[in-house]
Amino acid sequence: MNPLIFSLISLVLVAISANFLSLIKNNKTLLYISTIPCIYLVIYGLYLILGPINLYEDGSQNFFNQNPKEKELPIVFIILRFYEYILILVGLVFGYVFSKNLKKKND
Repeated sequence: MNPLIFSLISLVLVAISANFLSLIKNNKTLLYISTIPCIYLVIYGLYLILGPINLYEDGSQNFFNQNPKEKELPIVFIILRFYEYILILVGLVFGYVFSKNLKKKND
């Protein structure tokens, strides 16, 4: 599986877990399971920042190769410029929320 697709799936899983936080915070196993995608998001976000991959340049180059008549990028490509920071922010914030609830559950 492509790491980019896996990061999108992890974002969806974290969003679902956050929406059902009132149910998840009562179960220690679900809190552990919800923390795993958060850890992946932080690690993959750091890899994107420090690694050789630039999603914005690759995506814009692929877009212009497939659509040679286009002069401008669609507005959606702005998300690619900040995607790694979004991953890290979501992973850290919800990882903190889940770990805080896990700590309360352990005490």
